[in-house]
Amino acid sequence: MHIDVHLHASQDLRKIRLVAPDAAAAVLVALEQFQADPEAIEKMTTYGNNVVGSTHLNVKPWESAKARGNLWRFRVLDTPATVYRVVYGYHWQTRQICVLAVVHKEEFDYDDLNSEIARRILADWCSL
Repeated sequence: MHIDVHLHASQDLRKIRLVAPDAAAAVLVALEQFQADPEAIEKMTTYGNNVVGSTHLNVKPWESAKARGNLWRFRVLDTPATVYRVVYGYHWQTRQICVLAVVHKEEFDYDDLNSEIARRILADWCSL
């Protein structure tokens, strides 16, 4: 399976690499392991804890944005990346997943759809 990483999410990862290189590496490893997992879509769209390769993840839908699309987030457990959230969308028609953002949990309020990061994510999702 192929996971697309939006330009903005790539920029997020580059910024994280500057301040927390181990966290950025853990996110990239998780994404690589998803690429190789034949059950990746099911794992990325099922609420709860999951294992991909050797990586333990927690997956949740972005409930407050449900009306705007099939948007989710995962966090990589037991690593320096646990404080980051990987926000992505799933196009069920094409079976494609696109990573839209990688954000620190303290910088992103899921319930505030008018925050700068939420507006960016939603705009990127709508532009796909």
